[in-house]
Parts: sequence; structure tokens; C-alpha cells
Amino acid sequence: MRYNVCPLFRAPLLRGLAATACCPLLLSMMLVVMFTLLLAPCASRPALAALARKADVSTADAFNPKPSDTDVILPMPCGLSMVFKLVAVPAKGLLWDMPMRPGVDDSAHQERAYYDRRFNTALSGSFTLEDLPAAWRKLAPQGQNFFYLVAKYEVSNLQWRAIMDNACPDTAQPGAEAARPVTDISWYDAVDFTRRYTTWLLQNAPDSLPRFAGDQRNVGFVRLPTEVEWEYAARGGQTAGSQLLLQENFFAMQPEESKADYAVFRPEQGARAEGMANIGTRKPNPLGIYDTAGNAAEMVLDTFRFSMAGRQHGSAGGFVRKGGSFLSGDAEILPGRREETPFFMVDGPAHARDLGFRPVISGINTPGGARPQELTAEWNKAGEKPAPLADGQTARNPLDELDRLLAAAPDDTSRKNLQELRNTIKENNIMLERQKQMEAQSLLRTGVYMIETIRNYASRRNTLKTQMESMERDKAAAKGAELEKLKKILDTAQRGMVMLNTSLEKSLTFYRSKVEESALLAPEVLAAANESLTKDFSGADPFNENMHKNLELYRLHVDAMRKNKLLSRESMQKDILERRFQ
Repeated sequence: MRYNVCPLFRAPLLRGLAATACCPLLLSMMLVVMFTLLLAPCASRPALAALARKADVSTADAFNPKPSDTDVILPMPCGLSMVFKLVAVPAKGLLWDMPMRPGVDDSAHQERAYYDRRFNTALSGSFTLEDLPAAWRKLAPQGQNFFYLVAKYEVSNLQWRAIMDNACPDTAQPGAEAARPVTDISWYDAVDFTRRYTTWLLQNAPDSLPRFAGDQRNVGFVRLPTEVEWEYAARGGQTAGSQLLLQENFFAMQPEESKADYAVFRPEQGARAEGMANIGTRKPNPLGIYDTAGNAAEMVLDTFRFSMAGRQHGSAGGFVRKGGSFLSGDAEILPGRREETPFFMVDGPAHARDLGFRPVISGINTPGGARPQELTAEWNKAGEKPAPLADGQTARNPLDELDRLLAAAPDDTSRKNLQELRNTIKENNIMLERQKQMEAQSLLRTGVYMIETIRNYASRRNTLKTQMESMERDKAAAKGAELEKLKKILDTAQRGMVMLNTSLEKSLTFYRSKVEESALLAPEVLAAANESLTKDFSGADPFNENMHKNLELYRLHVDAMRKNKLLSRESMQKDILERRFQ
């Protein structure tokens, strides 16, 4: 019988036979081993290699295991890199921002009602499109946005050692822990990392940081994210839209997906923790960043304040910990969940085995160049007119009268008081304008959702009608108890039909009233609200595609109403039911 010795074993066996030729006992043992290997299946060379280094990771696994075309890659010492994603915040000017409500809606945990309930705040970014390096601009979302950058992954152990150690780590054989998030460090250590990394970039790769247009002195820098910056990015940033940011406690997932597809966490109470995973082992969130839920919890720049009554409490405590970790349960990995961590314990700076961080790249709000003049110009323009009223209506501007009083002020004290009053009115006008925009967005969104409600009522009515027609046919041939049963069912169905018709009529009436209200909005307010909702419903999933079509139909009805065209409830219903798939 002829046996083919696996090539992986052939050379070692021949060498062993040669070495034992002078010793009968060793030769016998060697023949037994050889026979065993002859009968064993031949493992592939890649498989054996994988077994040999199953605990090892590559250098790329420790800084960018999942490359993508939208990565912004910055160099690091020792030939490493750190990958960032551009985060776009829509705002129409330097003094404008985007309203945000961080936190979580969790009525099931009333003991945390003062702890991480949603609160009102705002967000913007430090950089304009012109401030970004040319290569980055190609990756930036379209529209009027301001930008900051967030790390694509949590900082790994290998990246940490490259910045914090005096010598480069072994990048040829980085070791099993190299690609896991760095943990067991203090908040001060993380801040020191951002300081050292920025210093290294300025000395070794200054062109890799964003600079402000026309400003030769100021530059972007690496720091810990604020809580709002972190949460906005964790929820999906510009991909989420304002409605998901306001309503969802997690970012949107496909129906077949679960949190376990995106997060390393403890899914059941009392279950054994999975253990810390390498960065990027799960799916990215809609913005393309990894592990914002679970794995390592993450530090932010802010001190912890209670969130209650829609605002933050005045007492500043420890720092905020976000995202939960591999030790956390399902409710603890929500982007809005907030935990307080002390800066110090009795034995020194606080740290934990499941707490790491990811940095952002930001800049100052008042750089040089043309920015000071632009800020002044925006302030001089902002709030100079009352908030827009209904289309075609104007309001008397009290600032005009104040300007006349200022010009005739008898002394400096009077002039100072009048100027303070003027600034107060300006700020009130700004607040009212923003409120008008939010109200307009809510109005259009209500109309969009009412279209779907009308379709649902109409669909249920048609289904019930078909069922009733079928039962009427069955009734003609039924007798006795069966006939009586069908009569009762039909009677119930008839009452249901009346209720559906009533609900449909009320929905159409309500929808028409929203169209009428929208038609009265000032043109610029209506246009801004439409633009905002268009961004909100820009996703490629079925829900967003359907909502986008609803928005287009709603605008058609509003435009027709603005042109004094007669729109009956019947014609609106026809449009809603017939244009769905056009």
C-alpha cells in the first residue's frame, strides 16, 4: 500500500528518521509517530499558520480593521494611523446651531428620571468646508454644514503605546491585546494622550490637521468629545435626521438586525460577560463609526450634571461616561444613557477595566482671518427683523424706533440702557425665528405622517369591504346557526366600517387643515422647513423613501393651496391613494 505523507510533515519526518537510525528504540517510536501522521488528514498550510498565531493580530487590526472610502486618516508615531469620520452639523451661519435633546426616554426606570432624561441643548461644529483640507472636502456631505471629526474606533492599546511610551511598540508582532480598546486609564491620562498626539501632529505632520481659512496662527486640535458631540455621532450624526435624533433611543436598524449586531454587551441579566473585543468587530453605526455601544465605555470632556425638567442641573460633578461596555446590560448601551464617574477615588485618579475613549478633532470658535468680521456681520444682521409672520403679513419693527431713541439719547447712561434693550429684543427675535422654524418643521412632518394614516385607514376599509362582500355571498347559502353567526359577524363588521369611514373623514379634515396652515407660512420659513425634512427623509430604506414621497405630495397640496386652487377632501384623498407609487 502506498501512502502520501502530508508535505507539511514530510521534511520533519525524514530528519527524525535519520537522527534515530543508530538507536533501535527511538527508531521504533519514530515509526509509530510516522504511521499515525500517515493516517491523519493533511491540514492546509494557512490553517496551521492561523492556529500558530491565533492570539496575534495585525498592525492594521489595531487602527483600521474595516477601511472605507470615507475614512480621514491621520498619521501617528511608529508608522501607525488614526482614522476619523467627518461629522456634519446643519446650520445656516456661524451664530446658528442645531437643537439637540441628548439623553434617553426610559419610563421603565423611574429611579433615573433625574439622571439621564432628555434635556435641551444645541450643537454645531468648529470648521467650515473651506477650513478642511482639499482631500477631505470631497468626503463632506453637501449642504450648509459645520464640521468636526470623530475617531472611527476607540483608541487601541497599540495606538496608546505609540503615543504614550518613549519607544515604539512591536508592530511586527503586536500581540493579542494590541487591537483591543485601551482601558484602565484615568480621564487625565486620556486628556494627556490628546495633548501629546496634537503636539506630535504639529511637529511631524502639520498639514494633516484642519486650518482656518486665512488664519496662519490657529489650527485644529485633538481632544475628548463633549457629551453632545459624542451622542450626536453615536446616534448616526447627519445620517439620522432630526426626527430619529429626537425619537429613537438607538440608531435605526433593519428589521432583521439587533443590538448584538452592533455592540459587545451582556444581553441578559446575570449572563456571563463576553469579554472585551477587538475594535471594529461588530457592524458600524449609520455614520460609519464602531463600538459606540458596548465593548469599552467612553469618557467625554463634560462634567456630569443631572438632567431634569428638560435642562441640566447646576451642580457639576465627575465626568460623563457614555455607551456602556461589555459588562453592561441592554438598557445601558443606549447612546443617551449617562453615567457619572469620579475624577478621583481615595487611592488616586479613577479608572476602570471597561472604560476607554475616542477623540475628536475640533478648533476654536473665534480664529483669525475673516472669521471675526463674519461673526460681527452675522450678529449685526441677526434678529434685526421680527420673526416672519404669515405669508404677505408684516410686523412693525420696534428696533427702528429704538434706533431713533438711541440717536437722540441725552447721555451715556440712557444710551447704554437703550442699547441693552435693543440687544434683548434682537435675541428675542432670534429665539422666535428659531421657534418658527421648529413649528414649521413640526407642521410639515404632521402632514407627511397624516398621509400615511389616511392610506392605512383606506387600506383597512378596503380589506373589510372585501371580507364583507365575501360573507354576504356565504350568507345567501347559509342556514340555521351558521346563518345567525354570519349575521352577527356582518353586524359587527358594519359597525367597524362606520368607524373606519368616520376616522378617514376626520383624518382628511385634519390633513386639509394642516395644508391650509402650511400655505400661510412665510415663503422662507416654508422653504427652510421643507429642506430640513428632505434631509431627514434622505435615507435609502423603504420608510424614508415612502416619507420622502409623502413630503413631495404634501408640498404639491400646499403649493396648490397657496395659488388659491380649490382642493376638496375627495381630491386630496384621490391624490394620496393614487400617487403612492408614482
